[in-house]
Amino acid sequence: MLTIFCSPKPFTGETTWNQLNALRSWRGIHPDLEIIIFGSPSGAAEAAAEVSATLVPDIQTSPSGAPSFNAMVAYVSAHGRHDMLVYANCDILLNATLLKAMLNVRKRLTRFLLIGECMDLSQGSILDARDANWTYCLQSFAESGSLSVRGPAAVDYFGFGKNMWEHLPPVFMGRSLCDQALLHYCFRNGIPVVDASRVTMALHQFHKYSHVCGGLQEVSSGEDWANMRRAHGLYHSVPTIADADLSFSEDGDIIPARCRGSLLRQMELVLRYKFGLNRVSFILRGLQYLRGKSAVIRNTMSTEVLLNSWKRSMSSLTE
Repeated sequence: MLTIFCSPKPFTGETTWNQLNALRSWRGIHPDLEIIIFGSPSGAAEAAAEVSATLVPDIQTSPSGAPSFNAMVAYVSAHGRHDMLVYANCDILLNATLLKAMLNVRKRLTRFLLIGECMDLSQGSILDARDANWTYCLQSFAESGSLSVRGPAAVDYFGFGKNMWEHLPPVFMGRSLCDQALLHYCFRNGIPVVDASRVTMALHQFHKYSHVCGGLQEVSSGEDWANMRRAHGLYHSVPTIADADLSFSEDGDIIPARCRGSLLRQMELVLRYKFGLNRVSFILRGLQYLRGKSAVIRNTMSTEVLLNSWKRSMSSLTE
């Protein structure tokens, strides 16, 4: 079974609804699902009580208050009830398709990182996870233009097994480059990265960045970002979901992902991560830029394609 852990923001304003709604959706995945909440922001104890989660109030943070992924995963590996773990951002709506994807990957791989693209709910669009049929509202949101694909650069959930991150340089969640740092570690250490976009329903609820002193600028280019950039060597060509080694097909099979992109990008990643030829790989990166921006930034899936894939994944839950 599965343990999901998170590090929420203070439960104030619109964030109260977003985070409670996400936690409620996780609780609906399976009766034996374990939820662990790290930190002690206002409202966390009440939220933990509502969804029968374990609250761990004291956790290592950066000077700006960003929670340490290293510390959280060490705690969950030592104290979590289950061997399959997921770190999820606390505003992400999830359902049982996540559990099914984790179980399918675990049958095939002992070490892996499962990630996937989310969809964005626009500001003012609300789904209530207490409604057992909330997943069936997505089509109407898509038709009204209130639902769009978030893109391969943003990772909002990470699935893996215990004891996988022993030598990970410091990663602080809720800051730019934290997603890419985890992908970079896996690629560098030969840990298969699996793209579950087509089979895992995941929705990102709209929010602002008022919870961080310095707002979006601190999140995207502050001290934590700079420290992770140096510690992980993420100066150029950061990895994204589109670079995954494996992916789920529309039929739910795990197949080679082939980078979802050009041959040059595949060669760049092989040189960089398999052979450690960083400088040579940057030459290939430069050649990609010569072909235009679209050759460098992988196109995301369309809303229609992803939504139809999720519908098939949902229908398979009852088979």
